Amino acid sequence: MPTQPTFFQPPSDEIPKILLPDPARIFLIRAERFDLLAENHSLGEWLAFLGRLSRAQHQALQDMTEVALPDQDALELASAHAIPPISVASFKLPPAWRDVLRQFANDLLPDAPVGARDTLDSLLVTSTEELQRLGEMLLTGEPKSLEDMTRLPFIAAALQVVFTGLASQLDASKMPLMEARSVCPCCGSLPVVSVIRADGPAGNPRYAHCTLCNTEWNIPRATCVACGEEEKLALHEIDGDDGIARAESCEACHSYLKIIYQSKGAIVDPIADDLASVALDMLVDDAGFERSGPNLLLIGAGGDNVDLK
Repeated sequence: MPTQPTFFQPPSDEIPKILLPDPARIFLIRAERFDLLAENHSLGEWLAFLGRLSRAQHQALQDMTEVALPDQDALELASAHAIPPISVASFKLPPAWRDVLRQFANDLLPDAPVGARDTLDSLLVTSTEELQRLGEMLLTGEPKSLEDMTRLPFIAAALQVVFTGLASQLDASKMPLMEARSVCPCCGSLPVVSVIRADGPAGNPRYAHCTLCNTEWNIPRATCVACGEEEKLALHEIDGDDGIARAESCEACHSYLKIIYQSKGAIVDPIADDLASVALDMLVDDAGFERSGPNLLLIGAGGDNVDLK
């Protein structure tokens, strides 16, 4: 059984500023967490399917031909100018991501819910040009139609595999944090949640978790991830819940992002625990706050849209 941590950590008592994902374990632990969360949950069927998707992501990552990072000169230039080295704004999507998509689409089809099965079937016969459009849309644009929205979680799952593989090859010691802590230092994406970790150095440091490449970067406690505000913050939780997921809202920018508390559970996963707590999103949304970072697996997964609105 896989156990935490799922990140490469330097042999030091110091709090590392960046944690890179461990490609051999991160999707396996996510699958295990989805399985556990699916038990007796109102969204259990959907969460169980996402557990199968996470296992398919793991296998695709193990089978994927290594995707090359930018050359050394480009990496050094990115570090010198504090630019994400595999920025979604400029990194050219490698053909491998479409192979990843087709692999796990075939793996998932036999046991997929009806709606998801239809979407996966359609993706297997989608042209290379259309897949490329969808991939670029996910990284830089907005869905153009309901059909786009139902396909994008699977597009996202494939891109998560590729960008996680890329991020795991980087050298965290040579990477600076971004001036805007709301941006992933590896790929420039937004965080899906922040995590209070209990598996590393003393002090339970807080990390933002990238929605795309699964990198984590250290951020101060009691600080708005989106705007850096330290004063106008509030925590929200569901009465009677287990306390693993809370939402931190900011009156300054009217945004919120969840905090996942590892100390509350032996195994937590940022993506899985976020999706299992959509009731908390609805609570904070009703209070007038807008979520500052997306969960790329949310809309349309499992055939039924799970909408925060």
